[in-house]
Amino acid sequence: MVTRISLVTGASFACVLGPFSFGASAQYYIGAQAGWTGLPYQTDTIEGQRPVPVRFNAGYNVGVRGGYQLGPWRFEEEYSHRRNGVAEYDESPRGVSGNRHTNSIMTNVIYDLSTGWPITPHIGVGIGAMNVFDGLKVPSSGLVFNDSSWQFAYQAIAGLRYDINPVLTLDLDYRYLATTESTFGIPNTALHYRTGANTNNFVASLTYRFGAPLPTDAPSTPAPPLP
Repeated sequence: MVTRISLVTGASFACVLGPFSFGASAQYYIGAQAGWTGLPYQTDTIEGQRPVPVRFNAGYNVGVRGGYQLGPWRFEEEYSHRRNGVAEYDESPRGVSGNRHTNSIMTNVIYDLSTGWPITPHIGVGIGAMNVFDGLKVPSSGLVFNDSSWQFAYQAIAGLRYDINPVLTLDLDYRYLATTESTFGIPNTALHYRTGANTNNFVASLTYRFGAPLPTDAPSTPAPPLP
């Protein structure tokens, strides 16, 4: 399934970039990112049983991204990893251990809103694929969850950018990253359960842009006089 999703996102990326030329005005960039991830109250729906609430501790995210900027538009590929520990399962925190972590590959389109100030706001969207891993042990009930699933993923982006210098920038983003519902199997049983992985992410990233930006108001060089 991940192969099909990767092909779809790659094709989408190519279609978006099609109308734009790869001229000298494009600035390629790479960046590293890290931050805080919140996984709101989730509900595990086990076949034939009542829905079970699961509460998670605050977690973290790390990742890398690369792409190019053409005018106010940024087109990028992003890999990121998130991890949240389980705090409570079905209102019974004693002895519960485990985590839910995810790995995502996203294609993002971001638009910078020019204000004339050193700090520039931006908005964006992304689509891609996410691998959701669930690992949980509940001694009181004898349940052990240990499975993963690839799902379609989507995100909304809003943030601020500060140009430290012509090639180095700092971004502070809020990113809502979610997936379609995952279905997992419970080891040593014939049971399955469904759950979500909708995350709130606050992300700080440092980006390096290759090459200085082209001047927009440089005077043209006069032609040499004819002999």
